[in-house]
Amino acid sequence: MQKCARPTSRMRRRPMRRTGQMKGLTAGTGMTGKQVLMTELAVVGGLVLALLIREMPGLVREIRIWRMVGFGSGPRRRR
Repeated sequence: MQKCARPTSRMRRRPMRRTGQMKGLTAGTGMTGKQVLMTELAVVGGLVLALLIREMPGLVREIRIWRMVGFGSGPRRRR
C-alpha cells in the first residue's frame, strides 16, 4: 500500500516576510498597559464629572418638581 501524504521534511515552505516587530498604540512611548488603563480611567472620570456638573441645574429642578408633586425623599405613607 502506498502512502498518500508526503513526509514533512520534503515539503517546501514559503519564506515568511519579516515585517519587524508588531507595533501597538503605545509602541515607542514607554507606557505600560497599566499606565494606559489609568490614563483612560482618568479621561472617562473627567468626562463623567463634567457631564454631572453640566446637568446639575436640571437635576435640582427635577427634584423640586418631585417634591411639589409629593414624591419626597424616603418611604413615607401617603395621606
